[in-house]
Amino acid sequence: MARKRKLLHEDPRWADYCSEFAGDLVRFAVEVCGMFDERAPSHQQIELFTEVAPSRSMVSVASGHGSGKTAALSVIVLWHLTCFPQSVTLLTANDMDQLKATLWKEIGLARERIRLGPHGWIAEHIEIMADGTAHVAGFKDTWFVESKTANEKTANKLAGRHGEWLLIIADESASLPDGVLTTLRGALTEEHNRMLMTSQPTRNAGFFYRSHHDLSAANGGDWTSLCFNSLDSPLVSDQAIREMMASYDEDERRVRLYGLFPEESGRHMQTLKVSERMYRRGRIIQDDEPYGWVVSGDIASGEGLRDKSAVVVARVIGWGDTGPYARRVEVVDVPLLTNRIRSNVFAGAIQEHGDPLDAVTYVVDSGGLGINVCQDLEDRNRVVTRVNWGNPCFAKRNQDRYLNLRAQAMHQAARAAKEGRLSILTNAHKNAMLTQSSRIPKTFTDKGRVRVPPKHAKEWDGMPSPDLWDAVCFFYLESVAYTVSDGRSKRIGAADSAIANAESMFSDIT
Repeated sequence: MARKRKLLHEDPRWADYCSEFAGDLVRFAVEVCGMFDERAPSHQQIELFTEVAPSRSMVSVASGHGSGKTAALSVIVLWHLTCFPQSVTLLTANDMDQLKATLWKEIGLARERIRLGPHGWIAEHIEIMADGTAHVAGFKDTWFVESKTANEKTANKLAGRHGEWLLIIADESASLPDGVLTTLRGALTEEHNRMLMTSQPTRNAGFFYRSHHDLSAANGGDWTSLCFNSLDSPLVSDQAIREMMASYDEDERRVRLYGLFPEESGRHMQTLKVSERMYRRGRIIQDDEPYGWVVSGDIASGEGLRDKSAVVVARVIGWGDTGPYARRVEVVDVPLLTNRIRSNVFAGAIQEHGDPLDAVTYVVDSGGLGINVCQDLEDRNRVVTRVNWGNPCFAKRNQDRYLNLRAQAMHQAARAAKEGRLSILTNAHKNAMLTQSSRIPKTFTDKGRVRVPPKHAKEWDGMPSPDLWDAVCFFYLESVAYTVSDGRSKRIGAADSAIANAESMFSDIT
């Protein structure tokens, strides 16, 4: 007859285990989870472990990339699960699939490292399930870790799980509703309860933001606020730092590297001063350079509404937003900005301004009525790149940085304007261009990706659709290639730039 396995609290080793590690999370990480030698915890992870360990701790971490936050969370979860009797750990986020793909993967790896170490016996008592839960063997309903999507309904349910040993971990807290976080905070009613919030600091409002300001211990509040700067982390290589510093603008660096909240002055893609400099810059593409002609078109309904149709003519050269060959654009003409042209004649209008040019490429908004314009131009054997703002980026580096193509193009156009790679050589519709280009709102997603709020959202402050600036930003879309205007029928994107463009797109694939 098989001998029945002892439960954790019956194991004679467990009392000594708890005595050694329940009060010392750093020691648990090193001696139980095997974080030593090349895997030794960083000073940032040690600071996090030290602040979380005391009972009644409330810790809020604003973190840049690569600080080892996820690995640290996996250690904290297993520490709380194995060191405290009948403990309950609640993991919450607004993206449960991401939580399972990252944190739960790390929890599984950490358990295996425990199994291989001097305290491997404790791993035999940890059961990790495929549904994003874990429990101590024999105590599925009373001694466990569970994951729940953060919303008002689940928050009330989670907050109803009181217990002497309760730990709440809210990941990407900057994106969670205030009602959820305040409800969870209100569940900390007993002596040994704890709560930990972690996030990239993506917005200057909300409960997570307040935990670093008026609710922080420094201001007399309950929250110990920590800031993890990627540049200070030994887990981020010098090469990665150099690449990110070169790729990100200052606002992205604050959020994604420095672990700092966005500057209020950075809520727009670019300032009016930057926009005005586009008109004073003059030529930035020389006649002997291998540029191409691109004509962009943004199509409105033509029914007298606030939206307008726009046509912009430009010289374009280069690719991407960094390096010596970063894209440069000279806007040569804005021949059309009107709400008095019907979509069924727009193809002829845009073609009228493109046909006199050599080897021209058309870049046209294909949403709504624009699809007919694209089809008309294609039927006339014109080279057309269709624009669909809402699509995700193709290049992985852009997928990681931007919510969609709209954010990618608008952000890289603004960066080009700041860096002198966008020049406007015509005064046609200058007032509209200045107004629109300097008032494009910018926010960040919970993953720190750049986002342009939907049109007419409150961040736009009542500004109508920026159709003219949209047409300029089309030139900076990652998918927009061009033909060199020298009669050689040489396609950049299918040849020189497309080779370089492809190298840029796939540089992060090993």
